[in-house]
Amino acid sequence: MSKQGRKDRNKAQASHHLATEAMPAVSNGERNGMIAEAAYLIAERRGFLGDAALDDWLRAEAEVSARLSGGKQA
Repeated sequence: MSKQGRKDRNKAQASHHLATEAMPAVSNGERNGMIAEAAYLIAERRGFLGDAALDDWLRAEAEVSARLSGGKQA
């Protein structure tokens, strides 16, 4: 392997290591609390109009999951 290849691999490994340490593991209860708060804020931004609670929850769940996985959309 070339010197540059080793540098790139080491940089990728360090980046992965930092990403896995950046967000501590959360319990299911904590995750659900984060989703509930995010869903409330989504509903608040749309003025609590209509019957979109499930849509708000699903959107919030996707946002929280992305945040917890380091920005990768699930």
